[in-house]
Amino acid sequence: MNDLMMWLKHLANINGINIVITDELDENDTDISIPAANTIVINENYKTTVDVAFRLAHELAHLIFGSNDQNKVYGFSIFSNKESEKSANRNALKIITKFIYKDVPLEYRNWVRFMEEFGLPDHLEHMVKEEILNA
Repeated sequence: MNDLMMWLKHLANINGINIVITDELDENDTDISIPAANTIVINENYKTTVDVAFRLAHELAHLIFGSNDQNKVYGFSIFSNKESEKSANRNALKIITKFIYKDVPLEYRNWVRFMEEFGLPDHLEHMVKEEILNA
């Protein structure tokens, strides 16, 4: 995961995105991305089963790929049905799977292990399978 986190931070850097990682927020405060400031705030105390690498990739996806919603702030919301959140989930998966599976043959790609390692909820199963196959 360290290599992935370094890659995500590099991706942020080359896109001019600032990442603030803090342990000063409450466990109920989600990670956020702020398009106008090109900034992501990752809350180390946020109570979730979702791995921080996926959370960072999700927030990066909001800023790199944009959204039709044009929100002033995006809060991490993996269970949301909003199109902007579904799109950020898919783009986060694209970012991560292309990094992890770039040199891995299809027969060695395990979507179940991927979902477990990143703490992803079951409703993302179809999306995870697609992106792992397409990576």
